[in-house]
Amino acid sequence: MFTRTGYTRLPRNAKRLDVTIIEIRPFRNGWQVYEAHGVQPVFLSQEQAIDYAKGRAYFRSGEIRIVDASGATERVIPFDESERKL
Repeated sequence: MFTRTGYTRLPRNAKRLDVTIIEIRPFRNGWQVYEAHGVQPVFLSQEQAIDYAKGRAYFRSGEIRIVDASGATERVIPFDESERKL
């Protein structure tokens, strides 16, 4: 069956780095925001899709990728804890 080739154990005091990647891609006369399976709202303009993605990414770290129709990445918008304002 399956064999485990490697196993890494993190120390107890190590921080887990969870990274969120949200893709914005063209979809039928609009723009689809793909965050996870089943979370794929569609917006009429690219600006609306970017605003939605920024709102979803507010308390996370990662990046928003804007993808063109051929699948190539046009632009990347990084977000992390340092950009948050209290």
